[in-house]
Amino acid sequence: MRNQLILALLITLFVSGCGFHLRGDSQIAARLNPLYVVEDQLDSTQLTLIRKQLIRSGAELAQTEIRSNRLLIKLTSLKDSQITRSSLTDVEIVRLSMSLMYSVMSDSGELLIDQQELVDSVEVELDTANVLSHEQVKNRARKGLQSRLIQSMISQLGR
Repeated sequence: MRNQLILALLITLFVSGCGFHLRGDSQIAARLNPLYVVEDQLDSTQLTLIRKQLIRSGAELAQTEIRSNRLLIKLTSLKDSQITRSSLTDVEIVRLSMSLMYSVMSDSGELLIDQQELVDSVEVELDTANVLSHEQVKNRARKGLQSRLIQSMISQLGR
């Protein structure tokens, strides 16, 4: 029992000592810091979500674009498409799609990362007998899509 405890302690020390951390977040490449998030094409909810995930990923966010790299982001909901509808089960399946376009420009105007586009989609099941809940279901799905797209962008910024 004592040997197992010592072995577990050694493994724990080794894993934390080598720099490995059980984290889900990617790290922003140091060459991109400090980052200024250009707000022009984002609503306040999107901006807050982006800033939180960037900070969680080790980004140094600047309050002004002076002497900072500018991160330009545009999140767009694409047209919803109906996959199937069944009047027997009162179910409709709709695919929601979203696009995130981003680029990074240095304070001198040099393009550090060309414009990239990420697209993701999710299928949601809507109860046709309860039409009032459709927007709530779609909004939750869109928030999840936004979060996944932002995390994908951060992962690419870490390369």
